[in-house]
Amino acid sequence: MLSTLLPGFTGTELPAWLLHRHYDLALAEDLGKLERYRRIAGTRPEVARQLEAMRSKDPRKFFLRSGAAALSAAEAQEAVRAVVESNGGKLITMQAPVSREEGRYRMVSVNVQLTSYIQALRKILDAIDGNTPFLFIDNLMIRSQVPGSFRPQPGVEPEMFVSFDLYGYSLVAAT
Repeated sequence: MLSTLLPGFTGTELPAWLLHRHYDLALAEDLGKLERYRRIAGTRPEVARQLEAMRSKDPRKFFLRSGAAALSAAEAQEAVRAVVESNGGKLITMQAPVSREEGRYRMVSVNVQLTSYIQALRKILDAIDGNTPFLFIDNLMIRSQVPGSFRPQPGVEPEMFVSFDLYGYSLVAAT
């Protein structure tokens, strides 16, 4: 085989180290892999400690309820309803469109429409931001309901129409 790669040489004329070079390369590669695997195995105690620390924090509390998508959507709707009503907003409507599966997670969204004053809206958005389970706001639209020539009285705030998509994630049950 080597005589076809190196014309003019027979097997007896090649240096001995060249005949076994592919074995040397394979051994060096395997030793490199073994060393990497040993380094990775050496990190096991630290990784196990970090995993236990994460388990003790109970990360499931940041997700909506597992189970049917309708239950997760109902939990998100109830959380928004409580936040809006406790912070001075007036809920107009909420709709839960179709949820979407993303691997181990299910994204549950709720379309929300409400009216509110600016300070109440700030409190509502802040309460949603600090809510557990985590909820996220997307497509936020705020419109004033007064004409452009409106001159408010001192101490009177105009009411605004607010629309946004709220979404959260739930864990999909393992089958």
